[in-house]
Amino acid sequence: MSGNVLLDTVTPALGAVVSTAMYLSPLKAVLRASREKSLGELNPLPFGVTIANCIAWLSYGLLKHDPFVTAPNAAGVLIAVFMTLTAFGLADEEARHKMRFVCCLTAGVMPLLGVFTAFGAKDAEMQKGVWGLAGNVICLIYYAAPLSTMWEVIRTRNSASILVPLTMMNTMNAALWTTYGVAVLDVYIWLPNGIGLALSVLQVALRLVFPARTGILPSHQHHAGSGGTGKYSRLDDTVGLGSTGTR
Repeated sequence: MSGNVLLDTVTPALGAVVSTAMYLSPLKAVLRASREKSLGELNPLPFGVTIANCIAWLSYGLLKHDPFVTAPNAAGVLIAVFMTLTAFGLADEEARHKMRFVCCLTAGVMPLLGVFTAFGAKDAEMQKGVWGLAGNVICLIYYAAPLSTMWEVIRTRNSASILVPLTMMNTMNAALWTTYGVAVLDVYIWLPNGIGLALSVLQVALRLVFPARTGILPSHQHHAGSGGTGKYSRLDDTVGLGSTGTR
């Protein structure tokens, strides 16, 4: 710990609040879809990945005895499971197949990591490293989506697909967790969030350089392409970048 109350306590506490808010951000749309018995344009695929993300960081927080990492991800598991189950009943067969794959993969990999943590890891540092690395790998999955979105913005010179409120919240969230990770010298926290912060800032810059134009969003054009992408292809339609305390 750095010995600074602002860095060691206030910053991660704010990060936990922002992370929980980001986990809750799609809930209104999910509840509306449930009432209307239709997903509409809601992308359900990130919810299953969010379950894996939260389990990884919840495990890391517990092993590290870090309440700021543990609390938002404990809530995140519950929120993500609820949204996944709700969306699954409303999704088409293709989306259900993908959601089923993600959830089964999570149910297969996470217990294996738990077994290795309990019986294979030689010390506490290795145990924390297993789950810190797992959380970072999941973050990389999320990062692939914004990269494709940014390329589309540059190609079309139209930033309509970049959602300003979500991007700003991502920026704030990543900045808080990066600061906290640096303060406590935890590479598993500051590295993925530092990357997320850089990507978020880049998206803000693209929004300023290429003003949003009305009409068909670039992301919709992207969805309409061939190769089985479909409207459920992008991870970032409803959920933000992955990080220690959020998606």
